[in-house]
Amino acid sequence: MRAYSQERPSTADPSVFQRTPTSSLVYGPPPQYSLMDVHPLFAAPVDVVAPPQQANGNNVGNNHSAESSPSTSRANSLKVPPSHKCITLWEPITLKQEWTIVNFAKAIDLAAPGVCVRSRAFCDESMPDIHWQLCLYPGGKREENQNNVSLFLKMSSATPREYTVRAEYRFYFIDEGGIARFSNVNVGDFKVKPQKGSHSWGLRNIPKAKVQPCLRQDGSLQIVCQIELLPEVNRLRTLELVAGNGIDSNAVSKSYLSNIDAMRDDESVDCKIICKGQEFEAHKFLLCSHSQVFKAMFKHDTIERQESKINITDTTPKAIEHMLHYLYSSKLSEVFPYEDAADVIQLADKYDMEPLKILVQRRLADQLTISNLCDIFHIAHLHNADQLMESCIPVAVVNSVHLIDSEEFKALKKHYPDVANQLLEKVVTYKGESNRTTNPYTPPNKRLRLNDLNRYSFNGNLNNGHHRFVFQP
Repeated sequence: MRAYSQERPSTADPSVFQRTPTSSLVYGPPPQYSLMDVHPLFAAPVDVVAPPQQANGNNVGNNHSAESSPSTSRANSLKVPPSHKCITLWEPITLKQEWTIVNFAKAIDLAAPGVCVRSRAFCDESMPDIHWQLCLYPGGKREENQNNVSLFLKMSSATPREYTVRAEYRFYFIDEGGIARFSNVNVGDFKVKPQKGSHSWGLRNIPKAKVQPCLRQDGSLQIVCQIELLPEVNRLRTLELVAGNGIDSNAVSKSYLSNIDAMRDDESVDCKIICKGQEFEAHKFLLCSHSQVFKAMFKHDTIERQESKINITDTTPKAIEHMLHYLYSSKLSEVFPYEDAADVIQLADKYDMEPLKILVQRRLADQLTISNLCDIFHIAHLHNADQLMESCIPVAVVNSVHLIDSEEFKALKKHYPDVANQLLEKVVTYKGESNRTTNPYTPPNKRLRLNDLNRYSFNGNLNNGHHRFVFQP
């Protein structure tokens, strides 16, 4: 409908109003536009004929000007506006913690109501201010909960801000064979206010009869907690969808890597790596793209550039195979014994391939057991693999009694006493930090001597000597 000006119309224009016998002003109806003037989808395929004039000479409001008359040419000149599409990524956040309590068989028998054991706090990088922690009461939370085990999930805030988070949380008790003997799923609204600091949900009365079958042979209890929640609204990402967003980038990346891998044995190879009598064919561009050392080798006037050959004498052919597998596939071989790791890390150090070094550290961290811990820690020490070295410490702490008496540690102490002492120092430091983290209000521990380690060691062995920890580069 046509909008009229707020100014009073001139009486000289009969098309706007007329005087009635009662001398009142009667405004005429506005010009009637069709949908053809608004959107071209409604445009008529033929010329639009203006509505006929009424026979009454006093017709009001139908004296249209040329500007207001709808026409086919005007309607067809309007283009369809561009389509704008967007997508909001509201993906749930999933967190998981595996927690093992050593000698829980004794704790469930002797712990009084109200005695609480707490896990390490954990959080998601997308919500760094919200921390989660498991609270376990082996003897029940209160007197009325005795003969039961109480387990709670606590949410706390690192800032004075108020938070409300709705989360689905799952508890599992995992037995020796990795089977969940006990499980529970709940949904709760976790509300943290500045004056309170934390809020928890959980189970007050888990019968001890249900917990006993979940204990492992060494008397330990493994708890797995999984949390699923939606991120804060102000952290959601809304992206514009443009042409080409339907392309599967993962498929493109896989195809690209597959093409690179297929070049390994074709006729385009242009250099050789020689190690202890064995020859390995490779591509210069691939060596140079992964290593500044190889790049300098082929850039300057060197024997390697002239002969297109690289002689490597301080490693093994197996390590060369692992290195080339990484160069052509961007990952390690599926079969990667830790005995090959020292040579591969040494190659990564020598030729400045830090990503390869990180992948080896991660693979070794996944293979950590009490039996190979000393060897892997020694490898990390020799090649400055700090992340791998730190991954060894929790395994050493949990199995400290067995570690001290093991033949592997005795051999390490005999041949490499500095490395053995460094391992013990890190174990003692880790225990002290763990105690202060569990209860920040306790005074600092007195400084421990290395020979005090046995007295403060945990008892028991986890998972028959094997305990897996997540490696974070």
